[in-house]
Amino acid sequence: MSQLFDEESLRKSVEAEDKVGGNIGAGLDWGSAFAGLMGNLELLGRFTTLRISLNREVRLLLNNWNLGTATKIAVIAAKERILEKFRLPTPEVREYILATLENDQLYGEEFISNREILRELLGVLLKQEDWETIAAVAADSLKKEIIHQAVSEKISA
Repeated sequence: MSQLFDEESLRKSVEAEDKVGGNIGAGLDWGSAFAGLMGNLELLGRFTTLRISLNREVRLLLNNWNLGTATKIAVIAAKERILEKFRLPTPEVREYILATLENDQLYGEEFISNREILRELLGVLLKQEDWETIAAVAADSLKKEIIHQAVSEKISA
């Protein structure tokens, strides 16, 4: 995931797409808005801070839900959904992210500390079907773990 926002990695992705003469899905699908983002290093840095802050917020949120061993896989699934929304944003998501990037008050620390803004953005990014996917992945992981434990302890006949 860190390679996705690394300037050198992005440059290589663009070169790979240029070689084949089209989009191979190596970069973000932001259209002309992404070109402006790449040209502004401060905004690109904010983009990285925002992404890291959202990942941190979703981890804290899921940890608070006391999901036990399913927490780790739920966090991974949630981060994947967030990344997908960043890679292929809807117009609503793109607009909200750009507005968040332009909010000077949010930046200046390692993470965005305004959890209300982060939760609001998570609400824009992760819809009901995303949470259903996250829940299904976590439930499947927990099911596999229970079966593995039962088999390894020779509980089932």
